[in-house]
Amino acid sequence: MEPGIVHAAAAALGGVGVSEVVGCAVDAAYQAGLLQQAVVFRVRNPGRVPPALVKTVRFQPFKLLSWLPARYYYSMRRDTLDRVAARYIRRRGAALVHGWTNECRQTLKAARQTGAVAVLERNFCHPLQSREITAAEYASRGVSWPPPPHPWLRAWDHWTREQTWALEEFDLADYILVPSQFAYDTFLTRGYPPEKLVLIPRGVDVERFQPDSPPPGVFRVLFVGLLGFRKGVPYLLEAWERLGLKDAELILVGSVHEEIRPVLKKYEHLSDVRILGFHPDPAALFAQSAVFCFPSLNEGSAKVTYEALAAGLPLITTPEAGSVARDGQEGVIIPARQIEPLMAALERLYRNPEEVREMSRQARQRALDFTWEHYRQRLAAFYRRVGKWTNSVFPLESH
Repeated sequence: MEPGIVHAAAAALGGVGVSEVVGCAVDAAYQAGLLQQAVVFRVRNPGRVPPALVKTVRFQPFKLLSWLPARYYYSMRRDTLDRVAARYIRRRGAALVHGWTNECRQTLKAARQTGAVAVLERNFCHPLQSREITAAEYASRGVSWPPPPHPWLRAWDHWTREQTWALEEFDLADYILVPSQFAYDTFLTRGYPPEKLVLIPRGVDVERFQPDSPPPGVFRVLFVGLLGFRKGVPYLLEAWERLGLKDAELILVGSVHEEIRPVLKKYEHLSDVRILGFHPDPAALFAQSAVFCFPSLNEGSAKVTYEALAAGLPLITTPEAGSVARDGQEGVIIPARQIEPLMAALERLYRNPEEVREMSRQARQRALDFTWEHYRQRLAAFYRRVGKWTNSVFPLESH
């Protein structure tokens, strides 16, 4: 087999969340005729990728330690995948290696050693920027963050690795893929050259998420995501209480983080706030809402913002959310951690149903430019541009 793309990810091939992105990325390489091997933990939905091109990690001793806190356990999972992928590349070689941040240090070293192009996927903003933003928010609430690691488990602590491993991976990579302008800008701020950075937005299933008409008479605002400090939920609740809108409802959907339970208790008297908890398929909730509000402090490119656009919902969100929505067209972009602009945006859309309808139309249209097929095309074009392809693998005339 001619050297091609080796995609290594400590996830499943196909599924939800990161696994959905991995599935689309691997499919992009396969459809371009460039996939050599995908190295993953398991297969959920292989799509068009044949089994012979997928290597699953069979030996998973870390499962014996699944009782450990997530900050350690998932680092151990990633280490296992990293070793397997690196070993494969040293044995078989590759033209291009695509790994994911915090789980591919050895994989990228193997790419360097064998002369492959080293590509690193960073699905978040720069870790130092992320730490500053999150630590400031926690400090404002009298909470120290992150909590210190267990001394015996420091080597597997996720937050420690964000300050060490991730930075080393950035140096090893020839290219760093980021999903949003916000993430891109945080790397520029930290001194990374623009020629090393590649912005490829994510995608959305526009068949699954589609517009519908919300029930009349109620201005329904939807939030979907982890209910915690980083997502800006305390700011949303305070803004909502202070506005006191009539015939309006705020729906919060997502798992409740322990840190925010005292905040939620403070607002439990609000009869127009519904907390639904985790929902496995929120598509119907999007269709029943008028506006999507996501005042996040720190993201890469939140998938729920794409889903809201596809469902035709105007967005109230922050630059830090990494959304492709544009201010005044598909929604209202507000500064993070500020109550007054958030209140103004909510009231603006509450009092202007015609503007909501026009933004809804534009939101759906915007989403059609960011389908998963668009993502595959953009990623495949990047692969073709930077890979070390032989004529037999990728004919020169098709460049």
